[in-house]
Amino acid sequence: MQPPAPTAPPGPRDTVARPDIDPALAQAIVDRSMAITGCNINVMDARGVIIASGDPARLGQVHDGALLVLARGNAVEIPPRAVGQFGGARPGVNLPLRIGQAIVGCVGLTGAPGTLRPFAELVRMAAETMLDHASQSRAQSRDARLREELVLSLVREAATPPALARSAARLGIDLRQPRVAAIIAIRSEGQDAAALLGERHHLITLLCEPERGNLVAPLSLDEIAVLKPALTSRGTWSLDWHRERAHRLLARAHAATGLELRLALGGFVEGATGLVRSFHTAQATLEVGRRLHPARPLLFYDEMRLAVLLDAPSQDWRTQELRAPLRPLLAASGHATLLHTLRTWLAHGMRPQPTAAALGLHRNSLDYRLRRIERLCKIDLASSADIVALYLALHLTPDAS
Repeated sequence: MQPPAPTAPPGPRDTVARPDIDPALAQAIVDRSMAITGCNINVMDARGVIIASGDPARLGQVHDGALLVLARGNAVEIPPRAVGQFGGARPGVNLPLRIGQAIVGCVGLTGAPGTLRPFAELVRMAAETMLDHASQSRAQSRDARLREELVLSLVREAATPPALARSAARLGIDLRQPRVAAIIAIRSEGQDAAALLGERHHLITLLCEPERGNLVAPLSLDEIAVLKPALTSRGTWSLDWHRERAHRLLARAHAATGLELRLALGGFVEGATGLVRSFHTAQATLEVGRRLHPARPLLFYDEMRLAVLLDAPSQDWRTQELRAPLRPLLAASGHATLLHTLRTWLAHGMRPQPTAAALGLHRNSLDYRLRRIERLCKIDLASSADIVALYLALHLTPDAS
């Protein structure tokens, strides 16, 4: 029984969407398979066109056997006696290539069908495995790009574009979940750009682990935006909870990549524009933190609110004025001890007993230090106005001072 004549390639009216086979991948399939089978192998796309072959002269030709495979959906053998019915085809075995349920092309082995039949199915299985892996990699890359686009949209626009909202639903992302913005900065001084890019990719992979629930997108070569779940398992906001998680994250990231990192956590803001504002506070916290606290790996807007809100290029002279009350103390010998005492006193609500206990001092020693601060700064620590002035100056004074 003679095989029927092949059908024509699908025309413009064919609406079946088939994934394309990458010609480079197809040629890799050919090269690897030929090294084992010793026969010529062709890979054809969903139109029956040869896109990879052990015979370069056949590239771009329509393979009549492939057209029949695509029409039937199953294997087609071409014996030597039937070659004349297939135009330029040669004897061999041709099998469909599937990704999932879709036929995306076919693979053909040239030679006597009876000899090639035992190898043909193995070649097809190997080819489909490679195609399926490539298809999954493309899908993962596509989803990663969509996630990045979504993150950048969420921190720049109050309303998410409908197309991205649909993508979020397909990816299983709940846009109603409360989130807070953070920026991770890589301290990349003197580091090779190519090496840095590789370690950044490793870091992003770590940040995207599903159990963390983060949405992640690179902002530049050395900065990454992270939208973190904002609330604890009890549904409450806790800076201490985020601080602990941030400490663990930086330690784990450094162990995995060797990178020196700095994390700036923005404020948690509810409402339609909450993530946009949270991201802005994270950016500002990172910028101010680099100047005021260059050695700190963790920066929190909730702890630096005053410094962030009072910091702006147009307010440089105002910032200098606000720092002025501390200048005499900073110029004095032993100023580091006095600064630590002042910070501890303010942190303990200006209460002498808890402050002395925290510093490991006798009350009289604490009083002596506070009096010395008053003399140096020419202020009165019983005056609310003077205390506010010192409080602001402390928050705006760089750690190096």
